[in-house]
Amino acid sequence: MSKRIEYIDFLKVIGLTGIIIAHVGSPNWLMMLRSFDVPLMVIISSLLASYSIKKYDDNNKSTLEYYVSRFKRLIIPTYTFLIIYFTIQFILTKEFMGTKYYLETFLLTRYGFSYVWIILIYLYSAFLIPVYKKIGYNIKSIVIVLLIYIVYELLYFYGVGVSNKIIDTTVFYIVPYGLLTFVGFNIDKMKNKEKKALLFINLIIFILLAYYYFSKTGSFQIVQIAKYPPRIYYISYGLFCSILLILLCNKYKLRLFKSKIITYISNHSMWIYLWHILTLDIYKYLKLPEIWFIKLLFVYILALSIVIFVNKIIKMVETKHKYSFLKYFK
Repeated sequence: MSKRIEYIDFLKVIGLTGIIIAHVGSPNWLMMLRSFDVPLMVIISSLLASYSIKKYDDNNKSTLEYYVSRFKRLIIPTYTFLIIYFTIQFILTKEFMGTKYYLETFLLTRYGFSYVWIILIYLYSAFLIPVYKKIGYNIKSIVIVLLIYIVYELLYFYGVGVSNKIIDTTVFYIVPYGLLTFVGFNIDKMKNKEKKALLFINLIIFILLAYYYFSKTGSFQIVQIAKYPPRIYYISYGLFCSILLILLCNKYKLRLFKSKIITYISNHSMWIYLWHILTLDIYKYLKLPEIWFIKLLFVYILALSIVIFVNKIIKMVETKHKYSFLKYFK
């Protein structure tokens, strides 16, 4: 189990880095390369969830307790950050963005403050975990999940609900990322040949669709064109890269897995992600050069530094007071 966790830490850092790369004005080739980041993070979090929900069962805790725990873990940090961020923004700019904007932001849609939509994906994924545990991993459950996904693709193809924000934020998130959650939750149950089959199937799908878009437009199209909402071009690339990385990590036991910095970033990935949003604004405020790799280093290092500083403050408080809610800020 320890070795498995080590490579999970490594992959979480790759996924987080890919997401941050997307926000620093990276070139198109890099934007394409890192486009497996969110699918990878969903798969890895679902794999971890397969262990965490087992602990709940072993401790005779209910599904409701699991839901409440995951909800708190995701919502408390996110809402805390948003309150801090919008307070700072209002103090500096005196600009009120409007009730609708703040409502859509705190509902975690991409129609408000777009950076937090990924938290909604994590929420949907977490709430699907007990469902997938109940239906198990068998031919019947695989067929059901695939049929639901096919229906979703058909709905999008025929334009059903495409312009509806509620459908877009619910069905068009839950189904595609639910497919990735199913894969992640069950990936430990898959035989090596099943993982390889999944790898090659998605590679073939991706290549065929890349050729289709090329023949249609006359140029190679990055998978971002099929990200909002996620469709098979984006999903197949994400699955291919994620399964490939997992297979490589299983085969090659890199020393990098045991790095303390990798473990630290992995353990604090959510707060690093949240703070990197603020550091992007700081970079812009300082009018530093818009060179993507310089911006990436600045944003990453500053966000990590903020997390380290906050954790030290929390540790100091905990030496005097044992507030249980502080665990959500570490």
